[in-house]
Amino acid sequence: MKKNFTFAAIIISAVVFFSSCQTQNIASRFTSKYAKANTGKVVAQSSEAVELGYTMLALTELAQKDTNMVDHNSAYYTELMKFFGKHQNDKGIQQLNAQLTRNPEFVKNYVDGLFAFQMNNGRFGLKADYRIDLNKIDFKRYGSLLEKFYHATNFHSFYMQHQDLYAQMVQKANEQYNMANLQSTVNAKGFQVVVSPLTKATSTLTIKGSAYTEGVIFATVNMNNLNAAPQQVLASKE
Repeated sequence: MKKNFTFAAIIISAVVFFSSCQTQNIASRFTSKYAKANTGKVVAQSSEAVELGYTMLALTELAQKDTNMVDHNSAYYTELMKFFGKHQNDKGIQQLNAQLTRNPEFVKNYVDGLFAFQMNNGRFGLKADYRIDLNKIDFKRYGSLLEKFYHATNFHSFYMQHQDLYAQMVQKANEQYNMANLQSTVNAKGFQVVVSPLTKATSTLTIKGSAYTEGVIFATVNMNNLNAAPQQVLASKE
C-alpha cells in the first residue's frame, strides 16, 4: 500500500497542514460528462503549470533553507538552479518567499492550487473544471507573476528540453499507482497523479463535487532507474 508522507517545513506546525487533505484549496466545477470520463481511472501527468510553480518555489529563500521542501538531490535540480539561479531576486520569487516565510503552512495551499491551472499559449490560466476561490493564496496576483517569470526566463524551453525525463516519470507513476492502492488511502472515484522531479514527498488533495470526487496525488517517483541527465538546455533570457 502506498503511504502518504508529508513535506517538512521550517515551522513544525506546517507539517500538520501538509499532511491534511484540504478540499478548500481547489473546488470543483465537475460536469456529469467529466465524472463519466474519469470515474475508475488513474491518469498520471506532467504539468507545465505545476512545474513552473515548483520552480518558483525552489528559488525562494525558504526552499533553499529547507531542503525537504523540494528535492535538491538530483541532476535536474542542479540544472534548474544553473538555468534559473540568476532570477532568484525577481519580484515574483521575492513576494512568494515573503508570504510563505510569514505563513509556511501556506506552501500546501500554493502547491495544491497549482493543479487547477494550465499553461495555454504562454498564459497561466484556470482549467475549466476547477475553481480556487477559497484558497488562501491569491492566485490572481501570483498568476500574473508566474506568467511574467515564464516569459522572462524562457521557461518553456527548459520544460521542453526535459520532456524525456517527464515522460519516464509519468510511465513510472502509471506502473506504480492504480485504483486499488490509491483508494486504500484516499476515498475518491478517480485520480490524477502529478509528477515532478522537484517533488520531495508525496502529498494528496481531495476535490469533491456533487456526484464525483477526485483524488490528486503529487507523487514522488524513484529517479534512480531513470535517465535523469537533461538534454542541452538553451540559455535563459535576461
